[in-house]
Amino acid sequence: MMRGGHGGGRGGGFNTPGSDAPQREIRQGTLRRVIRLYRPYRWQLSVVIGLVLVTAALNVATPLLLRQVIDGALVDRDRAELIWLVAAMILVAAASGVFNIIQAYLNTGVGLNVMRDLRRRVYSHLQKLSLSFFTRTRTGEIQSRVSNDVASTELVLTDTVSNVVSNTAIVLSSIIAMLLISWELSLVALATVPIFVFFTVRVGRKRRRLTGESQKALAELTARTGETLSVSGVMLAKTYGREKEQLARFEEDNDRLTELSIRQQLTGRSFFVVVQTFFTMAPALVWLVGGLIFLSEPAGESTVSLGDMVAFTAIQTRVLFPLSGLLNRGVDVTSSLAVFDRIFEYLDMEPRIKDPEHPVELPLEHVKGDVQFREVMFRYPDTERATTDSETRNRVTAPEQRAPSLRDLATSESAITPEDESLDASFKLGPISFEASPGTLTALVGPSGSGKTTAGYLLSRLYDPDSGSVVVDGVDIRSLRQRDLARMIGVVTQDSFLLHTSIKENLLYGKPDATDDELISAATAAQIHETITTMPNGYATVVGERGYRLSGGERQRIAIARVMLKDPRILLLDEATSSLDTLSERLIQQALSKLMEGRTTVAIAHRLSTVIAAQQILVMRHGKILERGSHDDLLQSSDLYRRLYEEQFIAVPSLGGVT
Repeated sequence: MMRGGHGGGRGGGFNTPGSDAPQREIRQGTLRRVIRLYRPYRWQLSVVIGLVLVTAALNVATPLLLRQVIDGALVDRDRAELIWLVAAMILVAAASGVFNIIQAYLNTGVGLNVMRDLRRRVYSHLQKLSLSFFTRTRTGEIQSRVSNDVASTELVLTDTVSNVVSNTAIVLSSIIAMLLISWELSLVALATVPIFVFFTVRVGRKRRRLTGESQKALAELTARTGETLSVSGVMLAKTYGREKEQLARFEEDNDRLTELSIRQQLTGRSFFVVVQTFFTMAPALVWLVGGLIFLSEPAGESTVSLGDMVAFTAIQTRVLFPLSGLLNRGVDVTSSLAVFDRIFEYLDMEPRIKDPEHPVELPLEHVKGDVQFREVMFRYPDTERATTDSETRNRVTAPEQRAPSLRDLATSESAITPEDESLDASFKLGPISFEASPGTLTALVGPSGSGKTTAGYLLSRLYDPDSGSVVVDGVDIRSLRQRDLARMIGVVTQDSFLLHTSIKENLLYGKPDATDDELISAATAAQIHETITTMPNGYATVVGERGYRLSGGERQRIAIARVMLKDPRILLLDEATSSLDTLSERLIQQALSKLMEGRTTVAIAHRLSTVIAAQQILVMRHGKILERGSHDDLLQSSDLYRRLYEEQFIAVPSLGGVT
């Protein structure tokens, strides 16, 4: 059974009803949205565009100067004019080179800054999405959109603006110059351009579709790699002997990506070879037509001079290849729009959990920690319980891919073995009401699927209730900023997550400005300081991915020390001592006792030994609170609690005759 009753699979599609995803196709207006990304850098872009226009004008100036050299200075045998014209040509070339360098520097800077902003924007927005999004979307898919998709936009963002503006300016100025030289030759040179534009648009549409499919295939490959090469994924494959099967599935995804990439790269390749070949041959046609005109008219009276033909072919070369560049860049931009569609798809997701427009200020130093559940009712959305997406069903095949429980909030996409709340779409929490007073321990107990973890989700505001309210010190937590609520609540889970960095950095996650004395004090209180000092690098010891270089008990005690540094007023314990050996459990119980002093503690527990001393025990079943009271009272009055107690402490089953 899956804890939380949601997320029958990860990555269950983005356009399912009730999900965070937008309910529409988002391709419309994508190009306008891309253009708006440049808004913060419009002044730099204005300078770039200005330099591009000047450079385009200089590119046309050189052939015109050459024309004057042939028809003027050389015909008139004017050495002074020749020197001035050649000097002007050299000056134009030098100025054009300088402007190109400045333009390239500014343009690259703008493009990379836009990429940085886009990457930050996507990451920031993902942090605002509710837990439901992450329980149904694989981490590798998310990573692919943040890294691979944004990286795929680099060419468009860093080079497109200057390339398009430059080539457009060159083409337009060159066409004007060509028309001024000879309209007859211009017709010959430009007659086939509309045909090439038409086929370029068709090629661009096909490439755009293939680009979208390629990015999806890359995301799938990235997700599979992240899952199977994580510590938990490798352990799963090795313990089940499934390395060959994992490799086969990887090869299948890898082959699919390669096939799509080849099709994407080759689409339109022959067409553009034809374009390049024609553009290379085009000057010969101009010489043919111009030569026939020149030879058909009396000497000195021809409408096309030798200088005209030299200048025209020089300008033609400068217009045809920029035009070819425009056609190619048009295809690139059209293809990249598919990548931007994927990025904007995430940005258009509306967070379920939002900060209020006018939040209530509740300073942490004034928080007492009085917690109340007032007639709270909640049902998981159907789209969070199961998915009909066949692709998702096919890939959710292992226990570690299930939806996380509260104890697993900080973990990656794997190693999840939930035991609470069922997948039954009829599961409903509530209405439940209870109060956890400051300085007391309230325990939630009951069989799997009873709603204990869901109550923890609601207290942490990972979900909002459908009706009723969760209140802290008389304030509905929906009226608080999420960041302020997070400061009030500390969570210790069964499988606490540690970052792949040093012990000290992991502890500082609870309080970034903590002093060394505070770190040592918290570690000592958590019964872990002496263990840390025996490690080769002490507090600088790197714990490995998810803390796997440490034992389970050591990870838990470091996590407890981290919460101690945070110093929350409310403490939420989700099976913090289960699955540990007796010594580790005793040390952690001592650390938790220290941590719970003076705080409101809500403990989600299967092992009743951890909550026997609770001032209030809530016995839950089928999403409701059936009984409440102290341990002694419930043993006398609650059949369910007494049965749970006897199962753990009295009726110990034998295994193979050994008790």
